[in-house]
Amino acid sequence: MIEVFKISQGKSIIGLQDLFTLDNNNKGARGHMLKLSKMRCTRDCRKYFFSSRVVNRWNMLDHQIVGATGLNAFKWIGCNKKDQDGLLHALIR
Repeated sequence: MIEVFKISQGKSIIGLQDLFTLDNNNKGARGHMLKLSKMRCTRDCRKYFFSSRVVNRWNMLDHQIVGATGLNAFKWIGCNKKDQDGLLHALIR
């Protein structure tokens, strides 16, 4: 998740458009504005790429976590934010 945050903030060599497609179905009701759309995969090798594995987890994050100002803030908010399943802390690591 840390690498996706760096890519979304432009702090990585990899550009956001190189790996991901932003979801255009923003209805403004839930989540954050940086939701990623999942590409359809017909082959198993594509299904297990990094860009396919992290989309669902990234889209589940709260807007406060995704909108963090820096990497340390992203980690701090993510680790301190209470998730109902206790899963969020494991996702940030």
